[in-house]
Amino acid sequence: MKKSILLGTCLALTLGGCAEMQSTPAKAPVAAASNPVLDETIANAEKEIAAAKKVDGLWLHTEQFLADAKKLKSEGKADDALKMAKKALKEAQTGIKQAQAEAGAKPHYE
Repeated sequence: MKKSILLGTCLALTLGGCAEMQSTPAKAPVAAASNPVLDETIANAEKEIAAAKKVDGLWLHTEQFLADAKKLKSEGKADDALKMAKKALKEAQTGIKQAQAEAGAKPHYE
């Protein structure tokens, strides 16, 4: 008697679990979509980073932000990628301005 109740319970749970399974296959990850604004921002960030390197004004994490933007783009996360690309672009531009402003800096002794 106990065996038949246990067997019936196991069978009910198994069939109930199968009924909950999805009949459609899981969605594949979204491929990198073509986004002209994102592509342009990444290209501009690359140019500004190269310019910042020339004037020795590259900040510490600027290249990492650009790498993160490219990775997010390949994962199909265009909004997050655009944020990171803009951050990299802004840091590169600010680094250039800082390097230019401090180009002639000398110690000031009073």
